[in-house]
Amino acid sequence: MDALIRELDSGSLPPLSIKESRPDGLLDPEAARYNLTVKIDFDWRPGDSLTITWAGTPGSGSYTSPRIPIGGFTRPFQTHIDNLLVAFNFEQSVIVFYTVYRGIEPPVTSQPLPLYITGVNQLDLPRPFIRQADNDGQGGELNVSNLSEFTLRINAWLLGRRGNPFWLELKGQNADGSAFKARYWQAPGNMVDDEFNRYGFFEQNFDAEPLQRLRNGSVLSLNFMAGLQGSQDPSLAQPFAHRNYIVLSAASNGPKISSVTDLDGDIHDGADTRHTTVTLSGSASDKVNVFDGMTRLDTVDVVDGHWNYVAADLTGGSHGFTVALADGSGGASNRWLINVVIQTLPLMIVEAPDGINLNPLDATTTLTAELNYDHQPTDMVSVTVTAAVGTLPAGSHTTTPVTAGTTRPVRIRLPVLLVPFSIGKSMEVTSTYTRGTSAPVTSQPLRLNVSQIALDRLVAPRITQANGTDILDLKDVPFGANLLFLIWPFIAVNQRIWLDLEGQSNTGAHNLRMWVGSTNMVHRAWVTNGSFSPVISADYLRLLRNGSKLIIRFRVNLDQVANANTAAIFQTREYTIRAVP
Repeated sequence: MDALIRELDSGSLPPLSIKESRPDGLLDPEAARYNLTVKIDFDWRPGDSLTITWAGTPGSGSYTSPRIPIGGFTRPFQTHIDNLLVAFNFEQSVIVFYTVYRGIEPPVTSQPLPLYITGVNQLDLPRPFIRQADNDGQGGELNVSNLSEFTLRINAWLLGRRGNPFWLELKGQNADGSAFKARYWQAPGNMVDDEFNRYGFFEQNFDAEPLQRLRNGSVLSLNFMAGLQGSQDPSLAQPFAHRNYIVLSAASNGPKISSVTDLDGDIHDGADTRHTTVTLSGSASDKVNVFDGMTRLDTVDVVDGHWNYVAADLTGGSHGFTVALADGSGGASNRWLINVVIQTLPLMIVEAPDGINLNPLDATTTLTAELNYDHQPTDMVSVTVTAAVGTLPAGSHTTTPVTAGTTRPVRIRLPVLLVPFSIGKSMEVTSTYTRGTSAPVTSQPLRLNVSQIALDRLVAPRITQANGTDILDLKDVPFGANLLFLIWPFIAVNQRIWLDLEGQSNTGAHNLRMWVGSTNMVHRAWVTNGSFSPVISADYLRLLRNGSKLIIRFRVNLDQVANANTAAIFQTREYTIRAVP
């Protein structure tokens, strides 16, 4: 008799994919800021289950999931694993694979997916700053001469978690030539807590007296690092880019530039302007020479201690302005740097400042088109948003034409409800103006990638009878369990919903598909009341095996198209079943 030929082997199990990784096998930590998404596709059968393994740095840098009953899912299967795994494997190679369990056959491991986790790009990490420095801490100078306190601040960082320790050390030079070195934050006293997570930053005030002893004109360096892996060992911490300030520790009677403005208002030190004419203002005791770099532009009179100068016909690029007393006494003023950007986009979305990506959470209350062209007040302007092919018509919209008016740039409000139709896809935005009896003129399209909603905003439903625990005692649900759903960003009537319960009975898998997107949708009462509480059948619950896991998986089609493959996947909820009489 021929031996039984197994139908399942490694050759029939293709590698899984990580949605956030690049095709060349690199994974940038920035791409995994919010999610680490696993996608698996093979010809599974009812009753199959699998585990997912991330083989990286031993210990917390590796992970194997519990068994996932996959037989009832539509291909491909998609789920999330903890993105903190990335933090334990910076500049390391990892292998990711899955293992399939089928009946009594031995488990079979898939073909592996090798990944290289790159280091953190310093541009993706915030820098610490002192609020009292120029431009609310973002400038290059820190005047400490009149300070009684100073405020240190750090904003939330990539892959940050509750319990991350952090350190901050200030280094500089005292007026007597000695080194200044002081540690203001350190573990275990400084760690990310709930308040840090709630507000997205941490700041603290300190006595300014030590900084007032620093040498005038010296450099003060802010050195910050954080334990992204949760370790309080400083040698394992991730260094962030330093912040440096020029310290002004003594009052100066010399000339000074206090502001630079254009037709749009103030131009902060180091900022861009789209205008070629700007106005410089400042203070001095006598007339001053105005310089752009090494080039003297003009000599300006001083009236009542103040001066003004209009710099016109500026070329594109950087300009560093200083002033000095015209009689040659004393030194130069502070340097004020601006960047003249002559070519600007004719159209942008304010909530997507990079002109490429739109985070939907930045557009929950406003979606604003900004038109920047040489308009006339009587021009009639409109904006069109076109969603990707396959999106329902409600995802596209053209605004009613309005007069451009005299303000530049022109701003036009767009319906916020357009955003959910394009989440995970792209949208195209164009503007059109009509001048008198001339033919309409339409701009080149602006294409925006609309990212997924962060997983921490997609909260799993919970069973109220579990009383906030992860234990479900079946004697508390004799007539069924109340499953409480709240709301999520952009919830709307007619969004398609999917709800699956996965469990184990005494005879094997015990699953229930309560909702399927082709027939189940968000209803108006859910949106109006801010919650919805359906009942899980007692007939289903009473067959769950004692000690087994009940897993709740919820998905929503934010674009209202019933497609399980494009639905937003919420956090999962797991309960341990207590079925002892």
